[in-house]
Amino acid sequence: MIEYQKKVSLYNHIPINFKQAKLIEKDSAHFYETPNGEVYPSITTILQETMSDAKKESLQNWKEQEIAAEYITQEAATIGTETHKLIENHINEVRQTDEVRLLSVAHFNNLIPFLQKINNVHGTELRLYSNAMKLAGTSDCIATYDGELSIIDYKTKRSNQREEWMTEHFIQGTAYSQMFKELTGIEVKQVVILVSSEKNSRMEFVKNTEDYKELLNQRLNQYYDILE
Repeated sequence: MIEYQKKVSLYNHIPINFKQAKLIEKDSAHFYETPNGEVYPSITTILQETMSDAKKESLQNWKEQEIAAEYITQEAATIGTETHKLIENHINEVRQTDEVRLLSVAHFNNLIPFLQKINNVHGTELRLYSNAMKLAGTSDCIATYDGELSIIDYKTKRSNQREEWMTEHFIQGTAYSQMFKELTGIEVKQVVILVSSEKNSRMEFVKNTEDYKELLNQRLNQYYDILE
């Protein structure tokens, strides 16, 4: 069991009539059902389906050459989920009672200096959607980060990351900001990606959502063009 002292303040800024989408599985991918019954793909599904051919080929080559690819993928997903839950409980002042892997605890502890910059929380694990863009998704956290209202996502990686590898995460965060504005009227202009790696390093990527709106629109158009 992990015990810790929370160092952020929690406030409720979401309109009382705010309703979240419901996560569903469809065609081995993540989709969401809105309160009005519409079903939209998740932003992660859209980004996966519109991945560049070069990236798809690289991923396929890795799967073929790495004998433990399936195990590594499953373990990474478990570590990511556990670390997210540790952070969510930390922010919401909920005591952690479930047993988790030591690596998940290490990732959580590694990110604490960044988590101390979070305040004025609007919500954690919010299931958002957009009727205008016909997509949905779950945002890790929407709060002020270093004084600026931000979409905040946490990533656990095996190695250090480069900014040029993070573009899709910035697009994903921009999608969350657009969905949140449509649902609440609150504009979020900053995306923050916090990364903990197994190299015992932590990285902080801060971007303006305005810089990724066009890339988001391109991927949305590409996805729906494929379906036609």
